Amino acid sequence: MSPWPVDFGAPADFNAPPGPDGMVFPLTAHLWADTVLWLVVGGLVGFALAELVRRRSALGLVLMLGGGLALFNEPVDDILGLVWHPRPGQNTVLDTIGPVPMWGLPTYIIFFGAVPWLLLREFRKLQFTMRQFWIGIGITFVLDLLIELPLLATDLYTYYPVGDVPMSIAGFPLYWLLINTTGPILCAAILFAAPGYFRGWRAPLLVLVPVVADAACSIAVGLPVYTVLHTPGVSEPVRWAGALLSCLIGLVILDALARFILNHTRSLRDQSPEAPSATPSPRSRPRPALARAASALRDRSPSVDRRGAGDAECGHEADAVHPGSRGLPPDGAGLPGP
Repeated sequence: MSPWPVDFGAPADFNAPPGPDGMVFPLTAHLWADTVLWLVVGGLVGFALAELVRRRSALGLVLMLGGGLALFNEPVDDILGLVWHPRPGQNTVLDTIGPVPMWGLPTYIIFFGAVPWLLLREFRKLQFTMRQFWIGIGITFVLDLLIELPLLATDLYTYYPVGDVPMSIAGFPLYWLLINTTGPILCAAILFAAPGYFRGWRAPLLVLVPVVADAACSIAVGLPVYTVLHTPGVSEPVRWAGALLSCLIGLVILDALARFILNHTRSLRDQSPEAPSATPSPRSRPRPALARAASALRDRSPSVDRRGAGDAECGHEADAVHPGSRGLPPDGAGLPGP
């Protein structure tokens, strides 16, 4: 019997293959995953509470709440990306378009709430470099694999396209690395670029930024591979082409976000000369051209080169006319900042 009060008279005509039969939710693996993930969330909440007391900033707590709300995106991702959480015995925390087990909630709080907050803290140090960014992305990919592969091995969930899963390692499709990573970075970039936007009457909207960033990047990056996974009768090369195109889109988005963050960082450095720099300050580097100019100035200055013992009493007057005659201030002091 249909759970809906209205009988639409025909089955839904969507090209989504049914989930795999025979999978039972592994309770022991779920308990372990739940325990570890909630312990991590507890540590992050403690850190955010310390920030609230020390700096009067609730940003970390608000973003983690937003990360939890982003869990409403998971059933959509499950259908589009063909992700299956076993139904029998599942400890369900959310059941809308499809059921989501409890371990998904702390995962979203961490990845789509805490991670953007921690990234934003780093961006605000104004030490961003492209090299560090891509190293960080590589580390994120490795950590994602270290988390997902053991969970997949316990049958907590599975990816189930008809036929072979394209671009997969031990059942994990690598294109999900790009789908998962772009959302948190977009969220942090938005807040870095517009720190004063979510104030006043817009303040409540801040909690929705993780939700929207995750949904936007999931569709933008995943659309090609989602399309080929749901198209009946496509060949294996076409599936791989869709997966590769999704990866390319994800890399382009990451590169664009990185360049945007770098440009904004440089702009903020220019506005604040005392801000720390990711590269050595020009003042700490040799300035041969400036040194040569100073040397030539001293050579031409009568107050230094042509003042004899009889002119000593005029020295202070000469210094007043030629304040640079005794050379440049040490280490470029008094010069305009970079």
